[in-house]
Order: sequence, then C-alpha cells, then structure tokens
Amino acid sequence: MIAPSLPQAYARLLPGAPAPAARAAPADAAALRASTTPLRILHLSALYPPYIVGGAERSVEHLAEELAAAGHTVAAACIAREPEPKSVRGGVTVYRMAHHNDFWLEDWPKATRFGRAWAKLKQQWNFAIAAEFGRVLDDFRPDIVNTHSLLDVSTLVWREAAKRGIPIVHTVCEYDLICGNAAMFRDGKPCERWHLGCKVVNAGKQITNRSVDAVVSVGTEILKTHVAHGLFTHLAPERRRVIYYSCTVPGGDPEARRRIDRTGKPMTFGYLGRINTEKGVGTLVDAFRRIGPGDWRCLVAGNAMDDSIERFTAQAQGLPIEFVGWAKPVDFLSEIDVLVVPSFWAEPSPRTIYEAYTMGVPVIGAASGGIPELIGEDNADWLFTPGDDADLAARLQAVIARGRGDLPDERAFQHVIRESTSERVAEKYLDLYAELVAERRAARP
Repeated sequence: MIAPSLPQAYARLLPGAPAPAARAAPADAAALRASTTPLRILHLSALYPPYIVGGAERSVEHLAEELAAAGHTVAAACIAREPEPKSVRGGVTVYRMAHHNDFWLEDWPKATRFGRAWAKLKQQWNFAIAAEFGRVLDDFRPDIVNTHSLLDVSTLVWREAAKRGIPIVHTVCEYDLICGNAAMFRDGKPCERWHLGCKVVNAGKQITNRSVDAVVSVGTEILKTHVAHGLFTHLAPERRRVIYYSCTVPGGDPEARRRIDRTGKPMTFGYLGRINTEKGVGTLVDAFRRIGPGDWRCLVAGNAMDDSIERFTAQAQGLPIEFVGWAKPVDFLSEIDVLVVPSFWAEPSPRTIYEAYTMGVPVIGAASGGIPELIGEDNADWLFTPGDDADLAARLQAVIARGRGDLPDERAFQHVIRESTSERVAEKYLDLYAELVAERRAARP
C-alpha cells in the first residue's frame, strides 16, 4: 500500500545524483573552469534535432545549447539520410553527415533478420563514416569531443579524434555498444545473458573504447552494465561519472498546473513515450484491466513503429484508456495526475520522469534499469516489479483510493530537479572537459 504520507515517501529519496568520491573537490573544479578559456566543444550523436527518435537527441541539444550560451564555441555532428550543408541551430554549428550504412536507421524494420545482422557486423568497421567525421574534426578543430548515442555510427570515430590528440568523453545513454538492438531486450523479455550474436557484432568496440578518455553515464546501473561487459575498464574510477540528463519542459509551470480545476474529474493516469512491448504498455493495460472501469482514466501518448497501437487498443477495449497520439509534454503533464513508466526493459534513465517531476507530477515506475535511481531504491510504494501487472494494479488502486489531494508535488522531487537543470548538467560536464583539456595540454611538449 501507499505510505501514510506520500510526500514523506518521496522525501526518503535524498540526496541527488551520485558523485564519484575520487573526483576533484567542487572548489577545485570551479577554479579549473574559471581558469580555462572558452572551449571548442564538438558533440557527436546518431541524430540531432529537429530529427528526433527518442530523448537522447533532445538531451544532446539541451547540453550543446547551454554550453554555447555559456560562451563556448559548440558544434554537433550527426548522421542523416542525406548529407546536408553545415548550418547553425540554436547557436550550435551542426554537421549532418552521410551515414554510409547499408540502410538508414529508420528503415531497419523493413530489412530481413539476416540483412540487419550483416549490416550491424559491417557497421563497426565503417571506415567511410570515420573519414567523414575526421573531416568534421579538421574543419571545426575542437578542444574536446563528446560522443553520445552511436547507434548506427561506427566507434572508429573515436580513433579519428584520438589520432589528432583530442580528448574524448563518451556519454552512455543506451546499450548500443554491447547489444545489437541497443535495448538488451529480445523475444519479449529482457536479456539474461550476453548473446553470441551481440558479442560478435560489437567485438570491435572492445578495442576502440580504449581511445575514450572519460565516460559519463545517465544512470548508475547502465554504467555498471557496460563495465561488467568489458567496456571502459581502462578508465580510473574518477573518469567514470554519472551525470543526469538535462531536462526542461518548455512552457512548464507546476504552479499553473496546480491551479487547474479538476473538480469532478476522474483520477487521470498517463503514459508518455514510444508505444511498444519493451516499454511495458501491455503491462499497463493489463493492470487496468485487473482494476476494471471506475473513477479513473488513462491517457496513452506516443507513436509506434509497428502495429502496437492497434494491438494495445484492442487489448484495452471497454476500459477508459485513450490513445491520444503525439502530445507536447507540457500539455500532457498538465492534464494528468500521475505518470506511469512501466518499462519492461532496463531503461537507462527515462526523460519522462524528469519532465514529470519538473511539472510536479508523481511517477509510478517499474523497478528496472535507471528508474529506481530516480524514484528511489527504497521507495517501494511507487515502484513495481517489471512486467507484473498485478503488482502495478496494486500501486494504481492505492493511488485511486487515496485521491489526488494526497499526491506529492515538485517539492518532493528536488533531488532530481536540482541535478537535471541545464545549468547544473552543463557545469558538471565542463568540470570534466576542463580537467581533460588541462591534462592533455600539460602533457604536450
């Protein structure tokens, strides 16, 4: 059951994001930043807005624009279906490179299983994209490179930066370095072992990752998983750090949300994200089916790359569950009382939780991946066993029984909100950048 005082339940979650014990003291890091002239920072991610598949692209954009606003010269490189001329977006120079793969990443579902496996095997030795990135490096001449999601981008790009003497930070935000589908989810359930196929198609990354000078992870668990699979073991503990996503909700105002008159409206739950099996949408529907129709409703927002919406709509027939399609986070979060994040896969650090907390919306989440780190490892009232619809139904029923008047708001979520502001995230990255650049410059003759 939900604890007697929901705000107190969330208050147990302090403090915020973990900080490695061996890193520089804050005063030393601040002095190092202050003594560093503006940096030339190049980000590399598979995609960059306005082309968005998930939260990673928006996070890279937030970080890049925050660093540019702080006075640094910032660029972002990505792959594109067709290469485009260099442009400027939000104060950031953007390079959109040809991908040089067998097919574009959004076309994967159309390929045969053999075709996907062969393409993945070839990707890790895609020398053409490495050369393309080398030309970007020579044009922009960065002081430091920060790579992010390298889904469909060969890690040979790291060697291009390394041979030019440019320090490299890699941000781990998914499992693309160790898993063929980047999710460690197969045949409708999370992977319990490292499959031979994934070992083969990612074998080269066991070598190329040694070019990386520091790794940042959006969550503790996904970082542990990568190290356990042999990645970044060459790095000292102080060079393996956890930094949350930066998150803003444009137009978001928790005070304005609280002023919305909800009198007579049923308790409204919401789901926001991609609609598929691994995201746990089926578990959510099954949980509500256990509860049955009542003084509640659920809004499911997002798109699917297959027939998932049709399947789940049929599954939800007769229940007050509405599939609303794509929705702006600010509008969606203003409409609901509680967000549910039912991910069946080990989701590293769901952006929707950050967004919900910023808007003062509490979250019921699956105890998988990085979700407990945000909700609270010991906050069992708001966590359920992944894939267990009966366990989720118990959490939902308890919230319905207590009513919206007993729900916590953003004051209970400050442990996450403080650590995920654009300013705080940029500050932590700049600490690391400054240390690496200073070390590299000191090492030069």
